[in-house]
Amino acid sequence: MRLWALVRNTFREAVRDKVLLTLLVIAFLVTAGARLIPSLAAGEEVKIIKDLGLKSMTLFCVLIAVLVGGRLVYREIEKRTIFVILAKPVARWQFVLGKYLGLMLVLVTSVAIMTAWFALFMTLSRIPVQPQMLLQVLLLVFELAVITAIAVLFSTFVTPISSAVFTFAIYFTGSLSRSLLYWGTKDRPVLVQAVSRFCYYLLPNLQNFDISGSVVHNVPVNYAQVGLTVVYALVYVSAVLLIATLVFRRRNF
Repeated sequence: MRLWALVRNTFREAVRDKVLLTLLVIAFLVTAGARLIPSLAAGEEVKIIKDLGLKSMTLFCVLIAVLVGGRLVYREIEKRTIFVILAKPVARWQFVLGKYLGLMLVLVTSVAIMTAWFALFMTLSRIPVQPQMLLQVLLLVFELAVITAIAVLFSTFVTPISSAVFTFAIYFTGSLSRSLLYWGTKDRPVLVQAVSRFCYYLLPNLQNFDISGSVVHNVPVNYAQVGLTVVYALVYVSAVLLIATLVFRRRNF
């Protein structure tokens, strides 16, 4: 019950956040603006609309996870409400997990709203909604789970601005993880190769969550790979939240 109370309160706070509402409105406008594309790219408009819709959904959900998630714990510390919460029979792991699950509930709701809007837009545009698109949405949720866990980790010991910068850096690097590994193994010094491999295995491989290319070009999806990606996300999130809890326990409140 205590955990659910934290999840519910976090959800309510995040929903009232102006950043969340602003990003959702912009996402709707970007998707609706895709109707202007056919005149610019005749014959390829369907592929461009699908790609733009999926990419914009990912971008704005990531922004929500980073900008809202980076302030979750810090805001409680800044307002001194952390003392009231921890004075109650609430374990620190419950506090961290409650904040995380609350934001994930917000993100899942946001993804569902954006998906429904995009599906309606495609239907009105006479573009068929493929089952593979829903699979990409599912992978997006797990990708957001990883990013949110990282944002919550940083929010336990740095300011919101620093948390946003660090999380964005990890997101950007994780989205290019294969390129990073390739760059580090192409006639580079031993030290560079070692650092490249270290970053590749330490940072999340977010490229595994992106199957939008297959969706746009109607290429069959490797479901076994999708299953492994889901397992990878669950393991990574568990590890990051464990670290976040250990860091939070060392804070003196």
